[in-house]
Amino acid sequence: MPDDTIETSSRADSNLLFENLRGEGKVNDKTERKAHSLSDRLTQAYYRAAADFDTYLEFRRAKKIRRAAQYPDSHIMHFSILAALVLFEGLANAYFFSKGSDLGLLGGWIQAITVAFTNVIAAFFLIGFLSIRGLSNPKRPVTFGAALVSLPLAIVAIGFLNFSAAHYRDLLELNAATLALGDADVTGEILAPVSRALTFAPFETLEALLLFVLGVTFAAIAAFKGATFDDPVIGYGSVQRRLERSAAELAAVLKQMPWDSGGTPSGGVRTLGHARETKIAIDEFFASLVGQNEVDDDVDRAQGRQRRDDDSAPPPPPRPR
Repeated sequence: MPDDTIETSSRADSNLLFENLRGEGKVNDKTERKAHSLSDRLTQAYYRAAADFDTYLEFRRAKKIRRAAQYPDSHIMHFSILAALVLFEGLANAYFFSKGSDLGLLGGWIQAITVAFTNVIAAFFLIGFLSIRGLSNPKRPVTFGAALVSLPLAIVAIGFLNFSAAHYRDLLELNAATLALGDADVTGEILAPVSRALTFAPFETLEALLLFVLGVTFAAIAAFKGATFDDPVIGYGSVQRRLERSAAELAAVLKQMPWDSGGTPSGGVRTLGHARETKIAIDEFFASLVGQNEVDDDVDRAQGRQRRDDDSAPPPPPRPR
């Protein structure tokens, strides 16, 4: 449906109402313009909320979901925790890497923060956000299959990264001890911690073991944050957030409306009544999901209330073109 149809669907009746009020001296041009603007905003907000509610219910029906979407109230906290993990792991590992750097603690921190950033971000995206969430979508064969393959590969890659970093710490310690003893026969093994890690040689210092345990722990925390960053069912969190935004917008417009839905049966008043019913239906639907399991016909009842036949109903919500 074109936007101009939506915008002017209740103008004819509201114009007649304002003509009557103007004749009684109850309205002026400024008030009329403001009321028309509110009427247009109400119509658009109503159609948007109704369309988003319909999309949300259809998504739940198609995926056979019987719960509300699960995601954090704010992603800022997730990103703050990731930044704290990188910073703390970098600071904790700076001492471990400082012995092999000419810049001391500063050089060790630069090396440590690079390893920490790679460890945390890779665990967040590769293990948590992509693989674990992908395994929660068995009805998406491609996504599920890719997650099934990528999860063990990602775990091995993150584990090997921390294993190599710990061996690098071992080699730094051994090199420092060799130089302190005055032995000039430096083999260059310190330049190849990955090759040493591939031999699966055991750690030789406590610091290397602590570095490995610390890296794996932070990787596990980052992976958990990635898995809970949004709802496990791909796309479910976004459709619910879109509905919540449109419902909040509709509620804000409704608070500004001066009309009573029990008044003159004009187009604007009818639209107001249907908008209020849609907002109530959305609120009641989400309230039914709090603290209890949903019964099988919850979706049908919500859709029936939204779509029940009414000869005076405004045009149906527009579909995306």
